[in-house]
Amino acid sequence: MTELAFLSPSHCEPGALASPLRRALEGVDPALLEDLSLAGKVEVRGDVGAIAAGPGEELVRLSPHRGLMLTDGNPADVVDRLRAAGLRAYDATGALAGLAVTGERVLRRLTDLDLGSLPAAGPVAHVPAVVLRDDGERFRVYVAQELGHYLAECVLDALAGEGRA
Repeated sequence: MTELAFLSPSHCEPGALASPLRRALEGVDPALLEDLSLAGKVEVRGDVGAIAAGPGEELVRLSPHRGLMLTDGNPADVVDRLRAAGLRAYDATGALAGLAVTGERVLRRLTDLDLGSLPAAGPVAHVPAVVLRDDGERFRVYVAQELGHYLAECVLDALAGEGRA
């Protein structure tokens, strides 16, 4: 077996997908905490420096031989393209939950990562995560989907501590 296509959410019937964060984020203002779980994510192994991100894609280099390709398009197409280039690539969309958090102070309550040196992989709320900084005060955090609900609750607690939730 060279591919696990049955794990790719892009192969699901329309309307069959549900975010692992759906219940945790019910009624939460997406301006404070946005669910990114259903956006395309591809884990890449190999010479990450040789990869060029296409339109609607963002490559997060985690090490010289490991990366995470975020895509607005179909992650299965990205996997095919990267494999054709000799890399190992796997659709990680269903494996990773994602949150967009607004507020540097909120994130500082949850991690000791240097927020000036992002992207980085490290603990957020005591769970392994990949953290990226968008412009200004917006951060994206990706964790294993089974830890997503826990992370969402931790972020909501931190927001409440700031008087924002």
